[in-house]
Amino acid sequence: MADRPEFARFPNVKFIEGERSDSVIYSPGGPADAHLVEVFGAHGLEGSGYDWQSAVHAWLVERAELLERFSFDSEAGMFCAYGSDRAALGEVAAALELLLAQPARLVEALEAADELDLLD
Repeated sequence: MADRPEFARFPNVKFIEGERSDSVIYSPGGPADAHLVEVFGAHGLEGSGYDWQSAVHAWLVERAELLERFSFDSEAGMFCAYGSDRAALGEVAAALELLLAQPARLVEALEAADELDLLD
């Protein structure tokens, strides 16, 4: 794991530097998203890594060029986006932090994810 200055402004996202690609990860189910349990529950979701992936994907869907610059690889207990474009990963981290901080935006993202059939 590396401490990257450009990711220091994201308190809930970890940056992982790899040989071929880098990743941003977030581990749901802790104090950072405890206030969002009811938001996910209202959509029949648990707030898993997959649910966060759906929300972030929906939030960024109008930015197709950005979505082409990284990939998702989330699991139940972890949100993960990876790729070699650190600027794109920074935008993913910013989107995730925004959704964590603003429940109304998360509601919008989950509603869009449902409409776009992005929810698992």
